[in-house]
Amino acid sequence: MKQDLGIYIHIPFCISKCYYCNFVSYVNQDNMIEEYINAVCMEILQNAEILSEYNIATVYFGGGTPSYIDSKYIKQIMDTLNLFKKGNDFLEVTLEVNPCSVTLDKLIQYRNCGINRISIGLQSTHDDILKTIGRKHTLNDFHNTLKYCKEAGFDNLSVDIIYPLPNLDLNRFSETLNYLMKVKEEYNIKHISIYNLEIHKGSKIEFLLNEGYVSLVDEETEYQMKELIESKLKENGFYPYEISNFCVKGFESKHNMNYWNQGIYLGFGVCSSSFFGSVRYKNTDSIKEYIKDIKSNISPIAEKESLDLLDLMKEFIILKLRLKNGFSTNEFKKFGKDIFDIFSEELQELKENQLIDIRKIEGNFEAKTKNYNIALTKRGCEVANVVWEKFV
Repeated sequence: MKQDLGIYIHIPFCISKCYYCNFVSYVNQDNMIEEYINAVCMEILQNAEILSEYNIATVYFGGGTPSYIDSKYIKQIMDTLNLFKKGNDFLEVTLEVNPCSVTLDKLIQYRNCGINRISIGLQSTHDDILKTIGRKHTLNDFHNTLKYCKEAGFDNLSVDIIYPLPNLDLNRFSETLNYLMKVKEEYNIKHISIYNLEIHKGSKIEFLLNEGYVSLVDEETEYQMKELIESKLKENGFYPYEISNFCVKGFESKHNMNYWNQGIYLGFGVCSSSFFGSVRYKNTDSIKEYIKDIKSNISPIAEKESLDLLDLMKEFIILKLRLKNGFSTNEFKKFGKDIFDIFSEELQELKENQLIDIRKIEGNFEAKTKNYNIALTKRGCEVANVVWEKFV
């Protein structure tokens, strides 16, 4: 049986740059869209040998704003990927959309070409907050997107929100969560990603904060927001399966689970990342260079790193600990090592500081076959970066 492989497609075009955004995206480059899509399809074909040897399980269109470009380009990429399809359908095909750039016609075409999961960038339900962070959509646009998705036949929606944000207090954040819980059943919202705002150097949000034009809530209120997330979503049937991700059981992001399970994946397009054969590599972030390289049949890879056994083991722990259930020590044995022989000092320190929980799994009592589960504690989730540092 062929090994599963994930595919990431980067669509870097946007109507405008959100004030907090640190992703590689471009505004006012519409004249390059067609040539770029042709290059992406060509890059896929240039990897035909690999794609023929593996089973494409998941596809993820990220950005940028995939819904910004004409849907015919999404279909063009899907038609190219379909050349390597082993069965009737890919397991999961996700496309990110912005409520201000998606239409019913686009969604119908997405559905017809094989997209079966839509990820909607909401961020907030308050129009004034959306305007403050540079988002172009409104709550009404989001609600229309939900209606369009339902009419187009999508039954697996994911919604992204961010906290804290300027002008966002605890009550308004609660209103956002309440709104999502109110519409989740009618519009098939099965997954919610709730990200903590990151202030990136050089971003517009950093400038606005530093100059005092906007402000964020204090740490105590931010903590209350986090507590509200966990209680509100749990009450409404969403469970936390990863640090920032909640879902109805059975609707975990299969594409992202492949990342967190240290699976292999290929990225196509500008600045896309890949992990294959214990090598991590990343394409150039220049659209012009990317197109030029692909046309010349030259690899667009700008960064490349080979991971040795110790690197792979450390990465395994970091990725797995992102998951709510952590991992079993038997899983670690795929490296031919016992985790306690390699990382006993780090694990002991983290356990003593109550940042991880180590529990024996029932049914394995012989000394040589003891199997333990290792997972972050609640406190560990709150200061996860401290845990990661032990394995960097």
